[in-house]
Amino acid sequence: MLGLSLDKNMINAAVLSDNGEVLFDYQISTPADSYRDCLIAICNAFTAMQTEAPSYRPAGIALPGVVLNNIMQNSPLSWLNDKAIKQDLQASLGRDVVIGGYGNCFTLYEALYGAGRDAETVFGMHIDANCTGGLVAGGRSLSGANGIAGNWAHLPLPAPIPYELDGHACWCGRTGCLETFISAEGFEQDYYKITEIRSSTAAIASAATNSDIVAESALQVLEDRLGRVTAALITLVDPEVIVVGGMVGTIERIYRTVPRKWPGYVTVRDPVTRLLPAKGGEFSAAAGAAILANV
Repeated sequence: MLGLSLDKNMINAAVLSDNGEVLFDYQISTPADSYRDCLIAICNAFTAMQTEAPSYRPAGIALPGVVLNNIMQNSPLSWLNDKAIKQDLQASLGRDVVIGGYGNCFTLYEALYGAGRDAETVFGMHIDANCTGGLVAGGRSLSGANGIAGNWAHLPLPAPIPYELDGHACWCGRTGCLETFISAEGFEQDYYKITEIRSSTAAIASAATNSDIVAESALQVLEDRLGRVTAALITLVDPEVIVVGGMVGTIERIYRTVPRKWPGYVTVRDPVTRLLPAKGGEFSAAAGAAILANV
């Protein structure tokens, strides 16, 4: 099975066995602001996969945004919007293509073969430069009537405190979306506002581990916001497992600290939902796209 995912930074491709094992993977940087260059890069990725593991099955592609009537909508990659993406990809690749939302594909793989494989209900949160998510129940990805189920990133921050009500303009045109608070870019921007130093999510988390007071403060704010967000998801969906991927998902301590926030926000005393790191790494969404194309 062949799958590919596209986000702001990387194109990840994977060849998957029938039992969910990633047999071969390929990675290339996403071309900046060019639809044509993006199509070329995707073709190159599939050529590389075909060389390693020839297949004539439909290809699965996980994209940020929603495809309705074969037209891309609401993507953080603005140059994808309003393009006949499925038609163009099928023409470029010379094969059938099945397109899924990035968050849905990420969650599907993690629910079937990753961190949530023993759970009936799994909510996925991919928290990277941009944020997205998905919901799987009984091994089935639920996309919803409008194709946006699990799109938590563009809800407002729950229980905001006064200083959180200002600014935070989002690429979607709204203000105060969750993505602006807890994405890797949002976290890095919070740190920059205090220090006027640009630093990566991993570097800030590492500095906090090494007793950097400012980094620790920024990380505690992120953890509190994640606590509010995940508590709201538990109240609304009540999943057995919440799986976190992306750059923020690699911060090991959040899986201890964030669940400690839940009792103050949910309506049960001791929530049993598990918060777990994704196991598929950078290739979860690509692997999920391969599964989606072959079900």
